[in-house]
Amino acid sequence: MSLDTDEFARLLSSELDASRQLNELLQQELSVVTSHQPMALDTLNPAKEKQVAILRASAGLRLDWMEANQLPVSSECLDHPDIATCKVIATTWQQLAACYESNREISARLSELVLALRFRAEQKLKILHARHNDPHLYNDKGKAAGNSTGFKSIEA
Repeated sequence: MSLDTDEFARLLSSELDASRQLNELLQQELSVVTSHQPMALDTLNPAKEKQVAILRASAGLRLDWMEANQLPVSSECLDHPDIATCKVIATTWQQLAACYESNREISARLSELVLALRFRAEQKLKILHARHNDPHLYNDKGKAAGNSTGFKSIEA
């Protein structure tokens, strides 16, 4: 029984389109985060969530087709005799893999940036709240006090 390589190519192409659109949204989000425009995220986040759902559905259809045709759900499927003769599938597979890797890298950068921004915001909030719970912030003369109870080198 031969495989319908046209259907497989169509499914891969559809998934690649969805992945590329997600990549564009992730790049826009990275630009917005690095330029400190949090209000712009209000429009990007719903679009990104929708695109992730589209990509998930597209990948699900491809995986279902591969399982229904008893193909491995990895690059080993490219070794199947019917698929090996169709160069467009191998090319699309490689492009899809590269797009997924790019999306992963951008997501990792976004995660690092968001964590760093969160840390900075927490530090700023501590400053704004004057660290009410820090008994070593100022001494009785209104000067900054350290946690050290030892003598300074001059006093010793």
